[in-house]
Amino acid sequence: MARTIVIVFGAALLAASTARAAEPAGSGFEIGVRTGYAFAAGDRGAPPNGADQPVGDYVAGQVPLWLDVGYRLNSNVYLGGFVQYGFGIVNDDRQDACRLDNVDCSASDTRLGVMGRYHLPVGSLLSPWLGFGVGYEWGTFSLHQSLIGSSNTDSTWSGFEFANLQVGADYHVVPKVALAPFVSVSIGQFRHISTKTVTGTTTTTTDEDVAATSLHEWILIGVRAAFMP
Repeated sequence: MARTIVIVFGAALLAASTARAAEPAGSGFEIGVRTGYAFAAGDRGAPPNGADQPVGDYVAGQVPLWLDVGYRLNSNVYLGGFVQYGFGIVNDDRQDACRLDNVDCSASDTRLGVMGRYHLPVGSLLSPWLGFGVGYEWGTFSLHQSLIGSSNTDSTWSGFEFANLQVGADYHVVPKVALAPFVSVSIGQFRHISTKTVTGTTTTTTDEDVAATSLHEWILIGVRAAFMP
């Protein structure tokens, strides 16, 4: 995965080396798509009658697909919304059940929110920017086993994302299209747990609040492609 990130960044920088000087974007709608790799940090929070555990014990990281849709007020200020679906990398080393025969584990992370971005004065090839967002997050861990009969268990932890801090720089490939290496750190707190277990024709669901909350973070290193007004 680290090799893939290096290749993506290298491609972005290579494109930038042949780009024309950056031109200030005008006002209008802007769309951006992002991907990369996000490292997990922090804790999930303790369920009732349970213990708190690091997010990384379940999901070591994730590969997100992130969509930005918003409006460029002027060359410096952007306001919009975002949605992200992340493909989780299950930490099999910490989840013994996931290493058993006929047991498959998977994970995902969904984020939805609003954000703003401020672009610093345009340079010869790039436009550095700072971003801030808030939103809501759903993290799901699923276990499917077919060793004895068949059962599926989906556990979803949800809560607010208090802050998403971003820094990046747009390299203008052409005047209206840019590639942007970026780093973001999101800070959230799960507040609710929902578990659904399906065994044969029987479905069992539970919904409960987290008994002791904790903060967790996603540290994302990625690249953004932007289509500007």
